[in-house]
Amino acid sequence: MKVSEQWLREWGDPDLSSIELAAQLTMAGLEVDHLEPAAPAFEQVVVGRVVDLVPHPDADRLQVVTVDVGQAAPLHIVCGAPNVAVGMCAPTALVGAVLPGGLAIKKSKLRGVESQGMLCSARELGLAESSDGLLPLPADSPPGQSVRELLGLDDVIIEIELTPNRGDCLGMEGVAREVAVLNRCDFQPLAVEATPPALDAAFPVTLLDPADCPRYVGRVIRGVDPMAETPLWMKERLRRAGIRSLGPLVDVTNYVMLELGQPMHAFDLNRLTGGIEVRRARPGDRLELLNGVVIEPDVETLLITDHQGPLALAGIMGGEISSCTDATRDVFLESAFFAPASIAGRARRYGLQTDSSYRFERGVDPQLQRRAAERATRLLIDM
Repeated sequence: MKVSEQWLREWGDPDLSSIELAAQLTMAGLEVDHLEPAAPAFEQVVVGRVVDLVPHPDADRLQVVTVDVGQAAPLHIVCGAPNVAVGMCAPTALVGAVLPGGLAIKKSKLRGVESQGMLCSARELGLAESSDGLLPLPADSPPGQSVRELLGLDDVIIEIELTPNRGDCLGMEGVAREVAVLNRCDFQPLAVEATPPALDAAFPVTLLDPADCPRYVGRVIRGVDPMAETPLWMKERLRRAGIRSLGPLVDVTNYVMLELGQPMHAFDLNRLTGGIEVRRARPGDRLELLNGVVIEPDVETLLITDHQGPLALAGIMGGEISSCTDATRDVFLESAFFAPASIAGRARRYGLQTDSSYRFERGVDPQLQRRAAERATRLLIDM
């Protein structure tokens, strides 16, 4: 598990260096495999706000962008990014900046037009393996502020190898609680308030195998904005945990899993029929998983189904038939407790290992489900 030290210290902040904290965790049984920086080194990259852009006079795919970087005069930068737009904020490498890989930014001319810096993508800053354009920064970012400071990139990632009996530390809250106990320091658990229902919609749930799934919390959320975007702070926390952002619905469920240790799943409500049933597989059941693989689960496998058939491998992976897409407007959130014995070995049987199965195999807190559902609900509403 990858733990952001910066995030961890928001829960409890002992008077220890990164190395001392790592050694303490290892001696407590949470073996630290290694430490690594949250972002590669770069300097003189600041927030720039695009105030104007005009087509390059001699290149169809380039534009000359006027950028406010908090200095007395704006910069003029030649840029070919497809998403550059007036009003957006983006990382701006000043003349003299050195980017990951040793790229030094100098004054230059591109097709006869002087460029006084460089507008940057996440890939160019070493924050992603690929990118389709500039990295959009929050609209209220102050021009001239260091991007490292804005995004909190001077962080350390602590990679922990957990033994199977420490499923309680597969969330930030669990690791932070451990650190607080070890150091007898203040611990700030996440305050989660219930969201009062605003509509009467419900979707029935039937537990046909209660020994394997004794607790299943569901919530209906209607009217999701398909154009909403995951905020950059959440994308950054997911990235530091080794999880790629896939859009708000998936990102929220992954974020709550990292934060509290409770795996969750979001179904497209309008692709469900009748009601949810949690049961063992039956002869003839087939399921196309989110990774495109079609399986015929054996009768020992626990499934999430509706009245038409299988929707997901319980505690392991969702199915394509009920997945959320860019067109999803109504959502059914799942937050369940699956007995470890019902999940152990099942993922490997199908050639899988997921963040969800890793946690359920080791045991999730059976009292966490409603709290996680409330947390996910609040995050989605706020987006």
